[in-house]
Amino acid sequence: MLGLVGFGFIRYVLTPPDSATAPQYVGSLKLTSIVEGAEAQLQINKLHGTNISLENAFIAEYKPPYGGEHMMVWVGEASSETAAEDLISRMVDGINRGGAGFTNPRQTNVNGHDVWQVDGTGGSFFFYISPEHADRVVWLSIEGKGIPALLEAAVRAF
Repeated sequence: MLGLVGFGFIRYVLTPPDSATAPQYVGSLKLTSIVEGAEAQLQINKLHGTNISLENAFIAEYKPPYGGEHMMVWVGEASSETAAEDLISRMVDGINRGGAGFTNPRQTNVNGHDVWQVDGTGGSFFFYISPEHADRVVWLSIEGKGIPALLEAAVRAF
């Protein structure tokens, strides 16, 4: 019985889930769950209440081993760099129109990369085109005290 408990602890608490698309760690946070492919696209579309044209997607959750910070990452892969830029423009326009639960879109610079920040409840929210993959749009929800460091680590990772 003790062996089963130990195995379960190592497998489900100490070992992050396997993913080819999301890094195992971002800063001090560990990947704790991942949804990829069609299921992630379905969840993103449900969240927005519309069909967003994406080639691929994943949703990743990151937490530290003993509580504190928390980060959710939504990544949508568009068909091209132009399509990703269009998605960002539509997001900014939609937030400016109101009713999306977010307000005050503004740009900030993180390690030489433009990132949008918006106000909302339950954390700090950011979105941007990936510096490494110009066809990817990334949305971050970060909670906790180390937001600037986590944001920098996330922009490098995604």
